[in-house]
Amino acid sequence: MLCAKLPIQTTRSSKMIEASGGVVNFIAILIPTLMSLYYGFRCLFQTDAAIAEWGIGAASESMVKICGCYALSQGVMYAVILFTSPAGAWELFAFSTIWAALFLYFSYTTKNSAWAEIEGVNPTNEPIIVSGIILVVHIYIMSAMSGIIYA
Repeated sequence: MLCAKLPIQTTRSSKMIEASGGVVNFIAILIPTLMSLYYGFRCLFQTDAAIAEWGIGAASESMVKICGCYALSQGVMYAVILFTSPAGAWELFAFSTIWAALFLYFSYTTKNSAWAEIEGVNPTNEPIIVSGIILVVHIYIMSAMSGIIYA
């Protein structure tokens, strides 16, 4: 009896996971992708609700939208990386690691500054938590995925 090996068809999702170096690496890129897309959408298309929730005042609309442009752009770039390959994308991940470290530092110092004492300001820990998650994930990407992203 002859046995023939049939080629296993790979799906788009399995190719994406394989290009990332496995499920954990894929998820490490997926997390900041989803976070960036969420906050980008929130800042650009739900601006008034975001400003009210964060208690930062109507005068901040322009800066909120600028931040939303950055976040949405990053989310789109990460989504493209997920659908193609993170190979050679070290510059984007390095930039985002530095950005996340700065974001964490300034979120913490702002939360503990005189600004947080102004009436009407809602100084939450959300920016500290978000930037911390993004920083940890990017440190993982920069170290564990170095063989892929520096290719």
